[in-house]
Amino acid sequence: MKETLKKIGKVIWTLLNSKIFYYVIIVGMFVFALNQCNGKHDTKVENTILQQNASADSAKIKLYETKNGELLAQKEIFIKSEKELKKENSDLYKLVKDQKGNIISLNSVVISLKQNEKELNDSINTLNKIIGEAVQLDKNRWMIPWELNYKWDATNSDHFAGQTFVSVATNPDGTFKFNPDGTVIIKHDDTKLIDRETKINLIFGDKVVDGKFNVYIQSAYPGFTAESMKGVFIDPNTNKNIQQLIKKDHWFTGFSLSIAITPGYNVISNEFGITVGPSLNYNIYSW
Repeated sequence: MKETLKKIGKVIWTLLNSKIFYYVIIVGMFVFALNQCNGKHDTKVENTILQQNASADSAKIKLYETKNGELLAQKEIFIKSEKELKKENSDLYKLVKDQKGNIISLNSVVISLKQNEKELNDSINTLNKIIGEAVQLDKNRWMIPWELNYKWDATNSDHFAGQTFVSVATNPDGTFKFNPDGTVIIKHDDTKLIDRETKINLIFGDKVVDGKFNVYIQSAYPGFTAESMKGVFIDPNTNKNIQQLIKKDHWFTGFSLSIAITPGYNVISNEFGITVGPSLNYNIYSW
């Protein structure tokens, strides 16, 4: 028993004093340092997301005019897991859950469209009749058809069509009422909008601005502005669906040919050596 322990001790002592032991220590230290770097990277990512969400929570809509004269509105949005979103922003969470499929990002925007009198008058298409021929409905009542067409540019336009009903004002005895100048008094009875078609070209998406994730929307439609904007990008670190889309195969990825520098240890001569040459490999696991 004593001899066996001596032999085991001798083997351990030999191993501890061999070059291979020092190489194992070096490799271990390298792996430890690599794990430390990965940990620092994860912490940096977490801090970036925290800064993004803090900025999105207090951000206001920023309005810009593009080189083409279009209005662009943008705002920072949240980066959260669905679990965090449910706890911290129930409105956005409900919008996410109301959608079919697996949501990667979602944006909610309220826009307003407002033109002044000059813009409307300058842009109306007078090629179409604004006022049509009046249609008499009875002895003192008429329907007047009308339409308005605005061609803002090649992709933005408005069309309105309606009917206005007028009649001659009458006295209790049924006789017509007259103005002081002798003309009959025409009164407005009703106006109906019977047709409307609006085409608005919107460009929207997500982009990174000054290190922050932003949602943006822009349009050449005159009077366009964003009243409110909010959105969420589901944190890809927690979203299995995103991970599945960008998943990289790790196991059994096939053969590869490369130049290899292979360290080795000759247990017979008790010497360390390095072999350099072409190498044909089959990858069992890659990262």
